[in-house]
Amino acid sequence: MLSFDEIYSFLPGDGWLSETEARLLWDAVNKTVGDILEVGCYMGRSTVLFAKTGRFVRCVDPFDGFHSELSGDEIEAKWRLNTQPWVGNVQLYRQRIEDWSPIGLAHGFAYLDGDHTYIGTLAQILKAKVSLQFGGAIAIHDVNDTGGGAEVKRAAHELLGPWTTRVERLAIWENV
Repeated sequence: MLSFDEIYSFLPGDGWLSETEARLLWDAVNKTVGDILEVGCYMGRSTVLFAKTGRFVRCVDPFDGFHSELSGDEIEAKWRLNTQPWVGNVQLYRQRIEDWSPIGLAHGFAYLDGDHTYIGTLAQILKAKVSLQFGGAIAIHDVNDTGGGAEVKRAAHELLGPWTTRVERLAIWENV
């Protein structure tokens, strides 16, 4: 099995997931079993990390609303290029989480990094919880005390309570 440092070296350069956050995600996801749900995958940095577990990854992202000079189609094309080696283990739903249906799907881990508003974060958490297996975990990125991160943090605390672990902008809730 590859070390985390070797896995980290495989990750695409585009994205906002730091090495410290990636290490926490790697450790957290490997404490769970089953498929992985990722909401908000941008160009695939975290998607590749999850794909390296060998588990099936479902990604939900409308590829719009980014603060980028690239269009949603260009960002999706970069995501597809970055995740191409894992095409058999990764499935993309190009839609808003509010429009996605988890009926009949089960996940052991959910990573939420989509809409960073209070309402958007509530929607992500509720959809994730519907499909989360007992003993699963939820990780949420951009849990901050300022800006949009404060809204993410408020929504997460209301629906999930205090986190189990947090580094930088990433918080983990285990056994949800």
